[in-house]
Amino acid sequence: MSTKSLMSKPIVFAHRGASGICFENTMRAFKEAARQSADGIELDVQLTADGVPVVVHDADLYRIAGIRKSVSALHFSELQSVKIGSKFFRRFKGHRIPTLREVVSFCELNRLALNIELKETVSERPEFLREIIDMAMLLDDVHLSSFDPEILMKVKAMAPFLETALLVKAKTTDWDHLEKYDFVNGFNFHKRLLKEPYIGAMIASGKRLRVYGVTGKEAIALQPPAYIDGWITDFPDRFK
Repeated sequence: MSTKSLMSKPIVFAHRGASGICFENTMRAFKEAARQSADGIELDVQLTADGVPVVVHDADLYRIAGIRKSVSALHFSELQSVKIGSKFFRRFKGHRIPTLREVVSFCELNRLALNIELKETVSERPEFLREIIDMAMLLDDVHLSSFDPEILMKVKAMAPFLETALLVKAKTTDWDHLEKYDFVNGFNFHKRLLKEPYIGAMIASGKRLRVYGVTGKEAIALQPPAYIDGWITDFPDRFK
């Protein structure tokens, strides 16, 4: 049974963990999300050179580690020594990049839902998708999301009953024919799309709708309409 069916309010996903106060996609951010009573975690997955699914947003390490190397150019054993974090503190108080397996185990232990966003290195190497799917299916409440419709098609072909969600864009999504996205169960969309014609099209699709980019201070967050199934936010405590 999904978390949503047990709740009257939209499910709250902590975006890259409680990233409003902790550094994104770290175990500290995920533990803080659990402490703030988030319903679930949203995270990003890239692949190392040897195909290990790791939890990091950028394909390149420069922003988070100050290193001009890509995640996919490093083996997992090399990536373990990389410290990530805020620019002026990562040398002394840096975090390591967790594996997807580690966070799945954390979510299972803490009964958290999980939104796994598949990033570009997964799209480039779909031969490793089976491993990600097998990890995801250890959880009762999980969905795989991506901006790339082709990787989501592959997910559905491999695991028809696993929930998928397309991250939609105003310019590239075919809003007049959302029915053609029959390989997804829902749409995850930015709050700036909470207007017509996008809302009407998404409601008519009959699929789950989750909104990201929300801070908890928006008027719609105080009285959410019935068509919103979930929030994806840096500040999960503001929704609880």
